[in-house]
Amino acid sequence: MTLSRNKKIALITIPVALILIATIVLTTVFFCTQNDALEFIDIPVKFLDDGFLSTVDDTGDYLGHPDLVLADDGTLFCAYPAGHGKGEVIMKTSSDYGDTWSGRLTNLPESWKKSQETPTLYNLHFSDGSSKLLLVSGCPSWSEDDEYYADGFNCSVSSDNGKTWTEFENFYGIEWANSQPSKTAETNTDDPLSPNYGDDGKVLPYDVIVSMSSLTQLKENGEYIDAWMGTFHDYDFYNYTSILTFDEEGNPQWSQPEKFLSDQRDLEVKANICEIEIVRAAAPNDDKLILIARGNSRVTNSLISVSSDEGKTWSAFRELPYSLTGDRHKAEYDASTGKLLVSFRLVIPGVKRNIFDNSKFTGGYWVAWIGTFDDLLSYAENGNKTDKLGEAVIVLGTTNDGKADCGYSGTICHDGEFTLVSYGKFDKSAKNPYIMQAKFSLSDVL
Repeated sequence: MTLSRNKKIALITIPVALILIATIVLTTVFFCTQNDALEFIDIPVKFLDDGFLSTVDDTGDYLGHPDLVLADDGTLFCAYPAGHGKGEVIMKTSSDYGDTWSGRLTNLPESWKKSQETPTLYNLHFSDGSSKLLLVSGCPSWSEDDEYYADGFNCSVSSDNGKTWTEFENFYGIEWANSQPSKTAETNTDDPLSPNYGDDGKVLPYDVIVSMSSLTQLKENGEYIDAWMGTFHDYDFYNYTSILTFDEEGNPQWSQPEKFLSDQRDLEVKANICEIEIVRAAAPNDDKLILIARGNSRVTNSLISVSSDEGKTWSAFRELPYSLTGDRHKAEYDASTGKLLVSFRLVIPGVKRNIFDNSKFTGGYWVAWIGTFDDLLSYAENGNKTDKLGEAVIVLGTTNDGKADCGYSGTICHDGEFTLVSYGKFDKSAKNPYIMQAKFSLSDVL
């Protein structure tokens, strides 16, 4: 028996129609359930004009996680890994505060080629008027089958405004661990200064992630001293401090890492607190340190705490509003306006980008929060995450795929002008993340 022509057409048309209807329904659901991270911010949101943006480096398969430092002679240094958070350290310089950038420097230490993580950069000013530039790179274990393994952190120093750098010196890695005594029955593993031990009782090297996410010069009796408090975290989301000093020959010395949030360990592990930024408030509150942290578990907003004793103790954490919630906060003060800029990757936790998305958050923006130290200090004492906080959020970059692979940045302010560098697929045609710069004054955006 043969089918009639009409039945044949029906057998073809009905499935096609059903597929078309299903496509329309799913497409409608997709667009109707889209969430934009910016919609959750309850203070003014402004977009930086493209005229204030420029490309630093787009000549790689994947470039990301840059940092930035200003040397005393006016030279800007931008450093970033040749890969996603790991790989050879690439460095460029600018002698005009970011208007133009050099090519990739070639006279860098050989050991930088083996960098295991994103580098961080700092300019250290000493009580005798001298200064040093510092580059630090953590040595975390990425995965069981990866060539990289837990090995503390590496440190490189320049005493001539970045013209030359020392080779990496390793701290609290495998060599240090092998030199330490094994655990005994008398060992107090609850001591914040206790190292970590393996199942065999031997000391493990520190598994250092984002080292040093912050580095804060300390004070004694109200005066700056030649000591800096650095922070990092590990895969168990313990956060550590290590104090940097220098010996008489000018060599860096890092103190035994100390777990410094033990009093708030329940929240530390619940929120997966990490990538801590610590910034000193401006006078007359410069006896206070403000801590802003990423909540990597995405069950809380970002968190804030304050110390009034140079980081020895910290106030109870409070969740921040969405206007300051995200990853890898970097703060910089503009003395000409009395305002604070905090650059970060915007992430709204617990919100899917759409109904089909598997992630626990929505993002896709590199942003800068604008406010004051007083805003943050007042909030840390009495704030609620539903409060409005700050003057505005400035969108510096938008990823072309809506994903939150962007926003780690270096940030400096010179004579009232900010220069920031970050990474992401900010151009509509970009296939890989690249290094982009934003350069502006607050009068340009507010």
